[in-house]
Amino acid sequence: MNENNFVNNPVGQVSQLSNALRNVNINNNNGGILESDINFELSQQQNPNNLNSNNDNGDININSNSNINAPHPEILHQEPKNEYSRITKFFQNQPMQGYTLFSHRSAPNGFKVSIVLSELKLPYQTIFLDFNKGEHRAPEFVAMNPNARVPALIDHSLDNFALWESGAILLHLVNKNWRETGTPTLWSDELTEQSQINSWLFFQTSGHAPMIGQALHFKYFHSQKIESALERYTDEVRRVYGVVEMALAERREALVMEFDTENAAAYSAGTTPLSQSKFFDYPVWLVGDKLTVADLSFVPWNNVVDRIGINIKAEFPEVYKWTKHMMRRPAVIKAFRGE
Repeated sequence: MNENNFVNNPVGQVSQLSNALRNVNINNNNGGILESDINFELSQQQNPNNLNSNNDNGDININSNSNINAPHPEILHQEPKNEYSRITKFFQNQPMQGYTLFSHRSAPNGFKVSIVLSELKLPYQTIFLDFNKGEHRAPEFVAMNPNARVPALIDHSLDNFALWESGAILLHLVNKNWRETGTPTLWSDELTEQSQINSWLFFQTSGHAPMIGQALHFKYFHSQKIESALERYTDEVRRVYGVVEMALAERREALVMEFDTENAAAYSAGTTPLSQSKFFDYPVWLVGDKLTVADLSFVPWNNVVDRIGINIKAEFPEVYKWTKHMMRRPAVIKAFRGE
């Protein structure tokens, strides 16, 4: 990977995250935070000391175009052709260092991993599997990943140690990075905070992503229109976002009351709304006072939830601001590009 790619090509092609979903009703943006909502002119991470640097008026500057390809073959259950010589050749001559991520251009869970790899500044390459050719069924890939799905990761520095399941991969990366650097980046060195991070991470992998995935399936790809199924999963997605919204709102209130002391009494009395605080747009996170792997795990799925008619900006304003902060980070932009 070239660390200078973002600087040299700030308006480059965005990776085709969820291009299958983008192929459905692409012009109907119901307020979700999409790839096109990334501000590619932001060349550095947001300065936490500059409280006025983030204008949350909902109009994020955009300067990108996304290519739309055919629907995801795995979703449409097409029979693969079983042409995976490229994968076989890779396993015969693996790198000695770094990481190899197996993903797909329309797999939000794969982008969860690439985001964390990029944030940790770890050397990695991504192999986007071609499901039409059955590359996910290559014997070598199935041997390392019995579920035969993406994402999967090989840690070449650990004798080609293979991992699968996105949550397990993320925890491996942050824990290993902590051991090697002594700094718990995207993680914590406190046991209680580690447990809280795990709770949110497992909540995302078991409740957030699967419910959105099921809603998308019944909205666009199921052979019959079953409104009750679509309603059931969409309602569950809203319930999940309600949990996250409440947690972030509580963090917001605590932050405002702690730092905006001159107006704290007015906020407590209800005579002045919290929205008037200069800290109202300041980033808040799920655990502690810094970004962690728990926060980042939500980003790619937040990026496609508008496809099921959920308007994050209107319905869950704290989730919207939280996601926008993360999607403006250079490492996140870089990962969405597939670099």
